[in-house]
Formats: sequence, C-alpha cells, structure tokens
Amino acid sequence: MIAPVTPGAAKATSTPPGGPTLGKQEFLKLLITQLRNQDPMNPLDQNQFLSQTAQFTSLENLQNIVAELAEMKALTQHQSVAQGAALLGRTATASARQVAVGPGGAELPVTVTATGGVRVDVVDAAGTVVRSLLTESLTPGTHAVAWDGLDVTGVPVAPGSYHYRVTSQGGAAVAAQGTLTAMTPTSGGIVYHLGDARVRAGDLITVG
Repeated sequence: MIAPVTPGAAKATSTPPGGPTLGKQEFLKLLITQLRNQDPMNPLDQNQFLSQTAQFTSLENLQNIVAELAEMKALTQHQSVAQGAALLGRTATASARQVAVGPGGAELPVTVTATGGVRVDVVDAAGTVVRSLLTESLTPGTHAVAWDGLDVTGVPVAPGSYHYRVTSQGGAAVAAQGTLTAMTPTSGGIVYHLGDARVRAGDLITVG
C-alpha cells in the first residue's frame, strides 16, 4: 500500500538589442578615427579623452576575464570527465535515478536490503518535490513502487523525465545498483549508466 505524502557608458559602445557587440578592436578604431577627425580649433577635451581611454581599458579587461573564465570552465569539465571515466567498470549503488513518466504514471524500482518501510520522493527538473510516496514494510529484494503520475495536489504531472530519491531507516534501500558501464557528460553534470538505470554523479552512495 502506498500513501502520498551603467547608464554612463559612451554612446559609441551601445548597440541595438540583438545587434553585434562592439569589440576592443572596433572601439580602438573608433577612438583613433575620432582623434584624427577632431576640429583643430576645438580639440577633444582631455577629460573626455581620458574617460574614453578608461572605457577602452575596462572593455579589454572584461573580455580577458570572460576568456579566462571560459578556459577555467572547460578545464573543470575535462577534469570531471577524466575522474568520472575512472569509475567505469566498478560496482556501485545509487540513492536516486531518472525515470520517464507517461500519462499513466510510472513504476519506480527500489532495491531493499533489510525489511522496512521506504520513502520515495519524486522531483522535477527544477529539483522540486512533486510527490512523496511511503510504502509499508518491504522484504529484501527488488520492488516496483507504483506512482499514478499525480502531484501533491492530485493534478497529473506533465509527461517527461523526472528523478526520484529513495530513503529508508538505516539506509536499507537504494534506487539502483550494479556496474557502472558508461557515462554521458551533460550540461548538468555527468550521468552514469548503472545497470539499466541512469544516475547522476551526486546520486552515487557507494562505489566498489
């Protein structure tokens, strides 16, 4: 039985929405052209020149920072993939896994190692718990916890991919176990293939 539970920027740097951005080379060319074509009788004010020079320096520094952050992100991703690959072929258990939900709900596999009740929390892509299920005492083995596809208010959830977490007293239940056979890097991190399940790196609780 299951129970639910900066307005001061120079005009030359502004561009229409969706238009091309002004890079440092274009900014420098614009500044040089302005100096070449200034009125000798009314030259460019020194303060205005210093202000534009400061804007150019700020633009260059910001672009350098963006480039460095992109390099750091790429390096971190490569390191994460390398570390993840080192786990392939090992046995593991996971406290959560992905599940595809259709109009009629889904069956949520749970593996129990000691007799007891189990709590299953289904979460959406935003990490919000859409439904919690409590089971009566389950015996050791693999069970399918039925979810009717309804959220906490009794409204059907949109079909798609969800995540569910398994908890029990003493940690006697897991969502998946087996051998890590493959992995897929995604924008949200690495997704492992654990037996027939798809689990995130943060879902792993033991790795042999």
